[in-house]
Amino acid sequence: MPLSDLEKSFTSAKESGLSTEIVAAIIPLVDAYQQVRKFDPAVRCLKDVLPVIREKGEAGQEAVILTALGTAFWEMAQLQKALDQFSLARDLFKQSGDKMGERAILAMVGITFWRKCDWQRALEILADVFADGLVVDDRFMSVRGALERGIATLQNRVRMGRELVDPLKTLQPLFSGCALYRVLGNHEQFELCLNESVALAESLNKTDILDAAKELKLLGAGPASQGR
Repeated sequence: MPLSDLEKSFTSAKESGLSTEIVAAIIPLVDAYQQVRKFDPAVRCLKDVLPVIREKGEAGQEAVILTALGTAFWEMAQLQKALDQFSLARDLFKQSGDKMGERAILAMVGITFWRKCDWQRALEILADVFADGLVVDDRFMSVRGALERGIATLQNRVRMGRELVDPLKTLQPLFSGCALYRVLGNHEQFELCLNESVALAESLNKTDILDAAKELKLLGAGPASQGR
């Protein structure tokens, strides 16, 4: 749907005053904004509706808005702001018993620590997400969209590193992409990305990445593979 139509739909939803309609309209809108890197309008919309949803006392809907807000900050590389929103959202998802919401938050928080190169903490958080991959509904459209756009950005950086024939500049975004592929359930790309990362890390003697890669491979294999 064109951005202008999404904006009209959101305006109509706000006028209705129904939280379910507001949330259903705002999530595709902010994802569309973020696709074209219009992060400020995305954040502004979410911040504007947050008090409206909060006043209605619907914890689940508030958690969805907070998740989307954290995701917008995540794409803006404002990682601490993202983590703050994710923390609030997870508490609300727990309160409302929304397991899918909790897993979406765990995925984003784990990937955030992965981006920070805090491999061990990221792996501890992502262990539960890796069991089945990230399965979400349309409430978390912007979460999946952000992760997919994150992969596209990392692919560009990998290509630049290869063009420069710079193994380190290739390794950093390549290894960062491994966890994103696994969270999104792309097992083939995960294996290819991880194997190339290990080869580069060995050539550069990057022991921290090699250690993290071993644990990531074990987690990425899943319970069935680990039991073989």
